Amino acid sequence: MTHALERAAAFSFLLLAAALPWSIAPMSIAVVLCGALTLAVWWLPGGPRWYRTPIDYPALGWLVALVLASALGEDPTGSWGRVTKGLLLAIVPLAAYHARDPKLARRAMAALLVSAAIATIYALVKFVAQGGAFPVRVRGAVGHPLTYGGQAMLLATVAGALLLRSDDKRWKIGAAALLTLVVPALLGSYTRSAWISTIVAWAVILAFTRARWLVGLAAAVVAIVLVLPGGYRERALSAFQPHSFWNRERLLLWQSGWHIFQERPVTGVGLQDLYPLIQKYRSPEAHESHGHLHNVYLQIVATMGVVGLAAFAWLVTGLFRTAGRRLWNDLRGIGGTGGFGVALRLGAVAALVGFLVAGLFEWNFGDEELLDFLFVLVGIAFAASGWERACGDAPRSS
Repeated sequence: MTHALERAAAFSFLLLAAALPWSIAPMSIAVVLCGALTLAVWWLPGGPRWYRTPIDYPALGWLVALVLASALGEDPTGSWGRVTKGLLLAIVPLAAYHARDPKLARRAMAALLVSAAIATIYALVKFVAQGGAFPVRVRGAVGHPLTYGGQAMLLATVAGALLLRSDDKRWKIGAAALLTLVVPALLGSYTRSAWISTIVAWAVILAFTRARWLVGLAAAVVAIVLVLPGGYRERALSAFQPHSFWNRERLLLWQSGWHIFQERPVTGVGLQDLYPLIQKYRSPEAHESHGHLHNVYLQIVATMGVVGLAAFAWLVTGLFRTAGRRLWNDLRGIGGTGGFGVALRLGAVAALVGFLVAGLFEWNFGDEELLDFLFVLVGIAFAASGWERACGDAPRSS
């Protein structure tokens, strides 16, 4: 019975990895299934009661901040339902527990890459069938170009890390093949925040791999912008034009957010939909209506106050400590060589950086599709830090 339950939990983890590039429905089902089976294994006689990671206490602090914001906000009834999103952080120790077995972790990453390739082909075919040019955008299975752009950024970052840092040619080939699909899909999303955050994430990978190539990355970005078709080039350059329609709308929206923060600066107005409050402070010059502030940091400080912002800073620190555990020492220890475990940890750290950069322009910390993906990466990265110490050269085996 014990072994059967352990095998079922391990299989559910593979299903979770395969569901990450798709929509919220299969992803949520996989999270619940994997969580339930893993908890059952943990509570078997003699089994672990919890898999400890550096995210444990920051996650509890984040939950406390969510509860405070809900209890003291303007609309507690509308806020309480969003507190449960804090429980998604349990995905980190869940993934770390399963990925402590390097063979299972490799199978999970293989399932992710194969599933991502299929999902990306689906997204591109759908995009072409609908016209293949702006205002049509690649939306993927998630159905929204901003969320899809975030998914594509995470996939491109993981693939980039495997391509540059893995020492196994099979992983390099698989990563390169995925990039040939993901990069066009990322461009077709027309999501500027995803473009910028991907470039930043790749820069992080290069900085710890071939720092001299950073100049080449910058030159390649400039060259690509110059040769892109007009619609793409206009969209890319608009990111640096303060008076473009999209940028102007964001700035006006953020002004509303600042006024909302000033109402309750300590614990915020609560986690409810911000549409009524945004309308209350909406500029007469604004043309769009929103239910959130399209900025992670402003959204948190408006809804949770400075208490929430402090809790978020602690949480982010915990995520970096978890994903990058022993990374710097291992990077220095292996010099210019690769390593599957190092590639995963570097990819997770770079993905975190990219995610936080994208958060300057989007409320991506409210997208469960992105959080599930990110937390699985962080959990696997944490487990990878112990592979060599527990299993000798295990990460190099198939």
